[in-house]
Parts: sequence; structure tokens; C-alpha cells
Amino acid sequence: MIGSVLDDEDYELVLALARRKQEFNRQALLHGDCGVHNFVFDRQQFVGVIDPYPVVGEPIFDLIYAYCSSPDQLDAETISAALDRCNPALLGVYDLNAEVLIGLYSRIATCLIHHPADLDEYMAAWKVWKARAIS
Repeated sequence: MIGSVLDDEDYELVLALARRKQEFNRQALLHGDCGVHNFVFDRQQFVGVIDPYPVVGEPIFDLIYAYCSSPDQLDAETISAALDRCNPALLGVYDLNAEVLIGLYSRIATCLIHHPADLDEYMAAWKVWKARAIS
């Protein structure tokens, strides 16, 4: 399905990045569906996240999932500031470029099915983050 917009080279890159991640092995119980559609606000104040899909994974997964769940503000400043607010110590632990690229790969596949109108914005972000990940 994703082969219609990303090629085998992109798949191999994401696979290599995912394999490299295995060395961290920091597992936690996660929300699993931290899309912006599951964030609850009251009077413009964040109050919680609904509809969990519990999974075990690395703590950064939920943050990357939330970041990639909308094509808005897919820039380095936004994700760096979010990670810094969550846990500044994690900035040096994870390869943020690799994490975002893996998240975007997954989101592009979802986008093709559920949000095709967002594809151009995700593809633009893909090019930026791919260049960052391979540099």
C-alpha cells in the first residue's frame, strides 16, 4: 500500500532505523493511540487523553504518535520542545530524526487510507525528515 508513494529504498531506510533502535530497549506500558483526536480540552486547557489502545513499547512512541497524527507543525522545533517538556533527559537518548521518520512512515500508510487529503503535507515532511535522518 505505501509503495505507491514511498519506494523500496525508503522502506529499507526505515527498517534499518528500526533495527538500530532495538539497542535502547526501554519498555513501558503506553497509551498506544495518542492521536490529537484523542486529546481532551476544557476551556482551551488540556485535561486528558481518551480511548487508550494499551501497548508495550519505548516511552517516546506516544510522543511521536501524537506529533505525527496531524500534518500541522511537523518541524524540528515543535517535536524538540515537546520532548524537552516531557523529559529533557531523553533528548540525548533517542535519535529524534530516526524516531520521527519511523513515525512518519507509519502515518503515511494510515494517511493513504483515512486522510488522503493530508498526503502532500506528510510527503513534504517526509522529505525534510529523511534528509535529517540520513545526514
